[in-house]
Amino acid sequence: MKELEKGEIGKVIDVREKFISVSMIRNEACQKCGACTHGYKAEEMILEADNLCSAKIGDWVEIDLEYSDFLKATFIMYGIPLMSLFIGFFLGYYGSIYLGYENIQEPAGIVSGFIFMAISYLWIRLREKRWQSQNYRPAAVKIVKK
Repeated sequence: MKELEKGEIGKVIDVREKFISVSMIRNEACQKCGACTHGYKAEEMILEADNLCSAKIGDWVEIDLEYSDFLKATFIMYGIPLMSLFIGFFLGYYGSIYLGYENIQEPAGIVSGFIFMAISYLWIRLREKRWQSQNYRPAAVKIVKK
Protein backbone atom coordinates (compact mmCIF):
# COMPACT_ATOMS: atom_id res chain seq x y z
CA MET A 1 0.00 0.00 0.00
CA LYS A 2 1.36 3.38 -0.85
CA GLU A 3 1.04 6.76 0.78
CA LEU A 4 -1.19 9.29 -0.96
CA GLU A 5 -1.18 13.07 -0.83
CA LYS A 6 -4.18 13.40 1.49
CA GLY A 7 -3.92 10.15 3.37
CA GLU A 8 -3.27 6.47 3.05
CA ILE A 9 -5.19 3.58 1.62
CA GLY A 10 -6.48 0.49 3.34
CA LYS A 11 -8.83 -2.42 2.79
CA VAL A 12 -12.31 -2.39 4.35
CA ILE A 13 -12.74 -5.47 6.53
CA ASP A 14 -15.97 -4.61 8.39
CA VAL A 15 -18.91 -2.25 7.84
CA ARG A 16 -21.09 -0.95 10.67
CA GLU A 17 -23.82 1.69 10.78
CA LYS A 18 -21.79 4.88 10.50
CA PHE A 19 -18.20 3.69 10.36
CA ILE A 20 -15.98 1.00 8.89
CA SER A 21 -12.95 -0.98 10.01
CA VAL A 22 -9.99 -0.63 7.69
CA SER A 23 -6.88 -2.83 7.60
CA MET A 24 -3.78 -0.79 6.79
CA ILE A 25 -0.04 -1.24 6.74
CA ARG A 26 1.46 0.68 9.65
CA ASN A 27 3.90 3.37 8.58
CA GLU A 28 6.77 4.53 10.76
CA ALA A 29 5.04 7.72 11.92
CA CYS A 30 2.07 5.95 13.46
CA GLN A 31 3.64 2.81 14.92
CA LYS A 32 3.18 3.85 18.54
CA CYS A 33 0.19 6.17 18.36
CA GLY A 34 -2.26 3.80 20.05
CA ALA A 35 -5.36 5.00 18.18
CA CYS A 36 -5.95 1.66 16.52
CA THR A 37 -6.26 -1.99 17.38
CA HIS A 38 -3.09 -3.88 16.55
CA GLY A 39 -3.47 -6.52 13.89
CA TYR A 40 -1.93 -9.96 13.76
CA LYS A 41 1.24 -8.74 12.10
CA ALA A 42 3.53 -6.11 13.56
CA GLU A 43 3.13 -3.84 10.53
CA GLU A 44 -0.64 -4.29 10.14
CA MET A 45 -3.19 -2.12 11.95
CA ILE A 46 -6.95 -1.92 12.08
CA LEU A 47 -8.46 1.55 12.16
CA GLU A 48 -12.05 2.70 12.59
CA ALA A 49 -13.09 5.45 10.17
CA ASP A 50 -16.24 7.33 9.24
CA ASN A 51 -17.68 5.89 6.03
CA LEU A 52 -18.12 9.01 3.86
CA CYS A 53 -17.78 7.13 0.57
CA SER A 54 -20.28 4.29 1.18
CA ALA A 55 -17.54 1.66 1.05
CA LYS A 56 -18.28 -2.03 1.34
CA ILE A 57 -16.23 -4.96 2.61
CA GLY A 58 -13.29 -5.62 0.29
CA ASP A 59 -13.08 -2.05 -1.11
CA TRP A 60 -9.79 -0.16 -0.91
CA VAL A 61 -10.37 3.32 0.49
CA GLU A 62 -8.39 6.49 1.03
CA ILE A 63 -8.20 7.51 4.69
CA ASP A 64 -8.08 11.23 5.47
CA LEU A 65 -6.83 12.25 8.90
CA GLU A 66 -7.39 15.96 8.25
CA TYR A 67 -11.16 15.40 8.31
CA SER A 68 -11.08 14.61 12.01
CA ASP A 69 -9.50 16.21 14.99
CA PHE A 70 -7.31 13.12 15.22
CA LEU A 71 -4.10 15.07 15.74
CA LYS A 72 -5.81 17.20 18.39
CA ALA A 73 -6.83 14.02 20.23
CA THR A 74 -3.26 12.73 20.03
CA PHE A 75 -1.99 15.99 21.51
CA ILE A 76 -4.57 15.83 24.30
CA MET A 77 -3.66 12.27 25.28
CA TYR A 78 0.13 12.48 24.89
CA GLY A 79 1.24 16.12 24.60
CA ILE A 80 -0.54 17.61 27.60
CA PRO A 81 0.66 14.94 30.09
CA LEU A 82 4.21 15.12 28.71
CA MET A 83 4.30 18.91 29.03
CA SER A 84 2.85 18.61 32.55
CA LEU A 85 5.57 16.14 33.48
CA PHE A 86 8.31 18.53 32.34
CA ILE A 87 6.71 21.59 33.93
CA GLY A 88 6.21 19.73 37.20
CA PHE A 89 9.78 18.47 37.17
CA PHE A 90 11.27 21.93 36.63
CA LEU A 91 8.96 23.54 39.21
CA GLY A 92 9.87 20.90 41.81
CA TYR A 93 13.58 21.01 40.96
CA TYR A 94 13.99 24.80 41.00
CA GLY A 95 11.31 25.29 43.67
CA SER A 96 13.29 23.15 46.11
CA ILE A 97 16.40 25.24 45.42
CA TYR A 98 14.41 28.44 45.92
CA LEU A 99 13.04 27.14 49.24
CA GLY A 100 16.53 26.14 50.40
CA TYR A 101 16.31 22.37 49.99
CA GLU A 102 19.20 21.87 47.56
CA ASN A 103 19.87 18.33 48.76
CA ILE A 104 16.48 17.01 47.56
CA GLN A 105 16.11 18.89 44.28
CA GLU A 106 16.13 15.78 42.02
CA PRO A 107 13.60 13.76 44.04
CA ALA A 108 11.42 16.87 44.45
CA GLY A 109 11.50 17.38 40.68
CA ILE A 110 10.61 13.76 39.95
CA VAL A 111 7.77 13.64 42.48
CA SER A 112 6.27 16.96 41.41
CA GLY A 113 6.60 15.95 37.75
CA PHE A 114 4.57 12.80 38.33
CA ILE A 115 2.03 14.74 40.41
CA PHE A 116 1.58 17.28 37.60
CA MET A 117 1.22 14.49 35.05
CA ALA A 118 -1.39 12.71 37.21
CA ILE A 119 -3.31 15.97 37.56
CA SER A 120 -3.26 16.42 33.78
CA TYR A 121 -4.69 12.91 33.29
CA LEU A 122 -7.42 13.66 35.83
CA TRP A 123 -8.19 16.94 34.03
CA ILE A 124 -8.42 15.09 30.69
CA ARG A 125 -10.69 12.47 32.27
CA LEU A 126 -12.99 15.16 33.72
CA ARG A 127 -13.33 16.82 30.30
CA GLU A 128 -13.83 13.55 28.43
CA LYS A 129 -17.63 13.93 28.11
CA ARG A 130 -17.19 17.34 26.47
CA TRP A 131 -14.62 16.01 24.01
CA GLN A 132 -16.68 12.93 23.08
CA SER A 133 -19.04 15.11 21.07
CA GLN A 134 -16.20 16.11 18.75
CA ASN A 135 -14.98 14.05 15.83
CA TYR A 136 -11.74 12.26 16.65
CA ARG A 137 -12.17 9.49 14.08
CA PRO A 138 -10.47 9.59 10.66
CA ALA A 139 -12.63 9.29 7.54
CA ALA A 140 -12.72 7.08 4.47
CA VAL A 141 -13.22 9.77 1.82
CA LYS A 142 -12.83 7.91 -1.48
CA ILE A 143 -12.96 4.39 -2.86
CA VAL A 144 -9.65 3.80 -4.61
CA LYS A 145 -10.52 0.40 -6.08
CA LYS A 146 -13.13 -2.28 -5.54
